[in-house]
Amino acid sequence: MHEHQEHCNCSCGHHQEHHSLHPHGGGLTEAQTAFLHELEHHHFLPVARFLIESSREDDFSSVALAPVYLRGPEESMEWVKETGAMLLGLEEKGYLTLDYDYPLESYPYTEYRQSDLYAYFCRTIEEAKGRPGFLGDTPVLELGSIAPAE
Repeated sequence: MHEHQEHCNCSCGHHQEHHSLHPHGGGLTEAQTAFLHELEHHHFLPVARFLIESSREDDFSSVALAPVYLRGPEESMEWVKETGAMLLGLEEKGYLTLDYDYPLESYPYTEYRQSDLYAYFCRTIEEAKGRPGFLGDTPVLELGSIAPAE
């Protein structure tokens, strides 16, 4: 691992040096660097995924959209997909982990539950329920967390 030491110029009020461990060195986009900086400040961030499950088949579960990281309830599908791809890339490179087994205990996930995107997802599942042979009749918001890789 290569250790970087850089001063925080994010206007966040922190006046300390940041010590980041980057397992593979540079090659990050501006968006990736900004996200990792935010993660460094918060240590953990919320994430979710939209699942389709069935009330008739216990073993049926399908991921409709993941990872879903929201800054607010009005985020667009395009932004969520772009951000999700970025997060998967950072996870693949070893910078962070996405974990749906450990939601943030004290975080309410309000922007996820009240998001336009989740409401649209629920409406879509509701409309599809009546189709013959369609097993996915239950929308599920699975909560998780983003953490820096160790």
